[in-house]
Amino acid sequence: MWHEAQYRSENGLKAVQRTFRTIAEEFIENMHELVRLGEKRFDRADRIEPLVRRYFIPYFDGKAIDAITDADITRYVDWRKSFWITGPGKDQTHIEYERKGRRVKRPATDMRRVPSLSTQRGEAVVLRQLFRQAAKWGYINQSQIPDVDTPRVPPSPRPSFSAAEIERLRTLAEQRMIDPAINQEVRRDRTVLYAYVTLAANSGMRPTELRNLNWGDVLGYRAGIGAPIGKRDIRLMARGKAKFREFIPHHGALAALDLLWMLWKRDHNNLPTDSDPVFASVSGNRLTSLNNSLTALLEAANLRTDHRGKKRDSYSFRHFYISQQIRSGVDVFVLARNAGTSPDMIDKFYGQVSVEQFKDALRPAWV
Repeated sequence: MWHEAQYRSENGLKAVQRTFRTIAEEFIENMHELVRLGEKRFDRADRIEPLVRRYFIPYFDGKAIDAITDADITRYVDWRKSFWITGPGKDQTHIEYERKGRRVKRPATDMRRVPSLSTQRGEAVVLRQLFRQAAKWGYINQSQIPDVDTPRVPPSPRPSFSAAEIERLRTLAEQRMIDPAINQEVRRDRTVLYAYVTLAANSGMRPTELRNLNWGDVLGYRAGIGAPIGKRDIRLMARGKAKFREFIPHHGALAALDLLWMLWKRDHNNLPTDSDPVFASVSGNRLTSLNNSLTALLEAANLRTDHRGKKRDSYSFRHFYISQQIRSGVDVFVLARNAGTSPDMIDKFYGQVSVEQFKDALRPAWV
């Protein structure tokens, strides 16, 4: 035991071996601490903890962290794929998890299948992160980190909208907003939703970036208040995915911002400060999600799914914006920089543009 401890110490490791379970618990606690410090997204720890407790710990459990090999990972992947079919979860009727401090149960019927490639990849990323963290803490060497394969997920673009569908959606959102039969509270919620759809479609911002948007991130907005629309010029500072970027939105974004500015003035009887959220509740708190309202609007407009049956969501507006810019002749390299992505990503995921749009360009006069 002494020689083993001495060897571990000389190689920069903790003197005593630790089990996988011990390291996994420390990993969970560390993730919660990073969230508290603001270094990780607010829901990151809550998403990781059930994954670690449901799959990783039950399988590896008391095995020494530095004794886990590539072969163990391969066997784990097979076990995970069959978990809900023939494995430990086959007789489980409900899944329990914590949401906003409350224990929630939901049926496990939709889990009775092999996890998708996207799910497998996401879980593999977390497992690899756990082993890398163990190396940083000195429980294993870098050479002892097992090979956790991350399956390649074939490109599967989210559904977008056509220009006519966006117009239909905005028209319905406006009609629902001014409906005389609704009360003031519902009217405000629908006004925020109308502004959300308008800003998302005219900026291409990611949902996280829209949620994080503060009035201080709308550069040049205050200076242009009262000026004609054609004389106003703004820039947006997008904050999300741990990155910042300044970009130029389409002119239609101003209408949405004016609406939200007016709402804040009415609700608080003063102007918002730079640190106040653009998408806010009546009390001034940041709105964390508009998914339920957006889903109801999409269903009312009969636009919840596209022609392939794929469900649209808040990301679909980003796809619409990028596709519209391509249709309008915006250079793909300039567009990629403005949208905070790469030309390759636009080609794979965002540029859902029919060649029919370019039929004239595809039939030039040959010489």
